[in-house]
Amino acid sequence: MTTTAPSTPADDSVNPIALVAGGVALGVVIGMLLPRIDKERALLDPVGQKLADRATAALDAAKQTGRAEIESLLPDRDATRDKIGALFGNVIDAAKGAAAEKA
Repeated sequence: MTTTAPSTPADDSVNPIALVAGGVALGVVIGMLLPRIDKERALLDPVGQKLADRATAALDAAKQTGRAEIESLLPDRDATRDKIGALFGNVIDAAKGAAAEKA
């Protein structure tokens, strides 16, 4: 006769990740419901402002870097205009040369 340990339904349905996520969510809700004291505000407001300023500066730097990269990849308008002018000039010269050869 073999004996096995009886399995309980709780053993099969326990998900540790869900428990951690639920605990974090509960902690956030409790933290939001608790009033902020003046000492906490005095200590944390400058830190929050510094973080916000740094994030804004990083975002601005990323925008400027992105714009510079895009501008370096796109051709210059004046250079493009010169190339198109030279292309049309070559086409016109070739057409004139072909017309002169036929005549």
